[in-house]
Amino acid sequence: MGPLIITVILVCGFWYTENHYPSRIHHARTNGWTSYFYVAMHGCRFIVLGFLLAVALSFTVWILGSVICNIVNLFSKEPYDWGFGSWFMNEKVMELPLLAVASLCLSCLIAYAQGDAEKKKMEDEDERQSAYRIMAASDSIESLLVQAIDEKMLIFVTLKSRKVYVGYVVAPRIELHNTRHLEIIPFISGYRDKNTLRFVEQHRYSDLYLSRGIDLESKPLNLQHFRHVFPMDQIEAISLFDAETYKHFDEFSEPIPDKKTEKKTEDQNE
Repeated sequence: MGPLIITVILVCGFWYTENHYPSRIHHARTNGWTSYFYVAMHGCRFIVLGFLLAVALSFTVWILGSVICNIVNLFSKEPYDWGFGSWFMNEKVMELPLLAVASLCLSCLIAYAQGDAEKKKMEDEDERQSAYRIMAASDSIESLLVQAIDEKMLIFVTLKSRKVYVGYVVAPRIELHNTRHLEIIPFISGYRDKNTLRFVEQHRYSDLYLSRGIDLESKPLNLQHFRHVFPMDQIEAISLFDAETYKHFDEFSEPIPDKKTEKKTEDQNE
């Protein structure tokens, strides 16, 4: 009986976790024994609910049967004994108590019903976004990406290769560790200088879009055709980017030393 209960716990927990959006994200961020215990936690909840429902239903049937039996006995010469309680507690199915079998079956039904309801609920994009925002609040990168989407701000993405992209967030996908990626529509690209790590601008996608009349609905090309997808493990840093501030940023930055002047000074010192 023990292995059967454990199996039901894991199956019920896994079904619900896979279909409940916040639980799926939380489960994807765990590993090892933590992952198993998280699934088992949901499974145990369904086992308890199934047992309580089985007891409640059996008690209801026993009460109704007893009332009907007492009414029948009022008009019957031979008293009828309603032995549902003892039968339900002592009856066995495949050498398992009927109460246990009923509890396990009801647990599976409850888990399936709740999991299916959550699955259908997440088909609604508004519900999905709402659930995502709740989960994103617990992660600094995700909350920053949500802020960029809400405020329609550009983001500044630095890759580990020192390549830099500035663009609008299309879709941050962070549900699973092995499929974590960031999708943006680039407006500016460049790189960080290997010595100063300052941003060096190379390409202005925004000027290209304007010159060719490319927007979200243009044909044959639109902005979606220029989107870039970056694996999150290749990203070094992400920050919000304001175009107006960027124009005046150099006014408040230290000037880059002239290499020729530096070399001349070194030669004079020698």
